[in-house]
Formats: sequence, structure tokens, C-alpha cells
Amino acid sequence: MAPCIWLIDDDAAIRDSLSLLLATVGWRTQAFDSAQAFQQNAGDLSQLDGCMLLDIRMPGKTGLTLLEEWTQQGLTLPVIIMTGHGNIDLCRRAFKNGAFEFLTKPVDADLLFEVVGAAMEQQKAKVEARQQWQPLQEKLATLTAREKEMLEQLIQGYSSKEIAQLCSLSPRTVEAHRANIFTKLEVNSLPKLLKIYGDIAKETK
Repeated sequence: MAPCIWLIDDDAAIRDSLSLLLATVGWRTQAFDSAQAFQQNAGDLSQLDGCMLLDIRMPGKTGLTLLEEWTQQGLTLPVIIMTGHGNIDLCRRAFKNGAFEFLTKPVDADLLFEVVGAAMEQQKAKVEARQQWQPLQEKLATLTAREKEMLEQLIQGYSSKEIAQLCSLSPRTVEAHRANIFTKLEVNSLPKLLKIYGDIAKETK
């Protein structure tokens, strides 16, 4: 799905003005009048790209409730909170739940462009990293549970002898597993394994 700014605000005038303002710099906006309307019509939330502009106080489900649900589901779209009634507690709760930024209304146009631009760049970098990691994740998925355990120990710096002691296995068995790991992940040395798979193995643990 193409990058988009997902705008949720119950005030029609704000939806219209922000959509027009963002369009002046070439950004595409999809606007919704409630959190429920967004959830019903936005499609697969895990596939959304871009960023979100979210009003914190709305009838029905509040923006903060949506943000908390978003966090619990592990969704990572950058969320920029907007409110005309900002206070320290709301701000703290928003950032605790992963808000990208907290803006007070009326939103300054230059600040809006700056914050949305930064959020879009962050999301673009995440998408590119995910695309780069996908083939590596597919290879990691071919490992058995024991091989994944040993991969983690290799990444932590344990030698084959130490892994044998930790897992109550013979050194020869550990070497056989290690050879299988290298074959499945298509690497021919431990330094190459650490360079290519070190970070992603930690991320997907």
C-alpha cells in the first residue's frame, strides 16, 4: 500500500484544512471522523504505510485508546497526536504508548510539515529494513528449534565447546548442528554469520 497520512479527527473543518495543507507538499491523506471508522475502513492495519495524525479527544473511542490498542497489537506506524486540550498527563501517556510526537491545536503549518516529514522518513526506513530482512527471515525460519537455540548462543559468543556443555551434547553433535546452520543460512564463516544475522536474530527472538 502506498504511503499515506491517516488523519483521524471528529472535526470536519480540521480534517478538510489539514488534508488541503498536506496536499500542498504532495502528501496523500485519508481522513476519518472517528477511530471506529478508521478501523472499519482502513483495511489490514499491519500493511498500512506512512504515518497517522490522531486527535486525542473524540466521541466514542478516544485517540489515546486507539493508540494503546495499536501498541498492544505491535503495530508500528508513527502516530502524531493532536489535541486542543493538552496536559502533561496526556502527553506522558501518549509517549508511553509510542507516540511519535504530540502537537497542540491549532497546529503550526511549518511544525506540521517538519514532524510529518520526519515520521514519513522513519517509516520509510523501517519498510526498507523489513524488505531487506525478509529473505533472511525466511532462511531463519528453516532452522529447527535446537538450531535456533544454538544460533543464539553463537551470536552471544559461546564456543562450540561451551555450547556442548550448556546443552549437554557432545562437541561432535554441536559441530554437526553448526554445519547445518551455516548451510541453511548460506554462510561459510562465523564472522559472516554474525555480520548478516546478528541483528535480525536478536530482533526476531
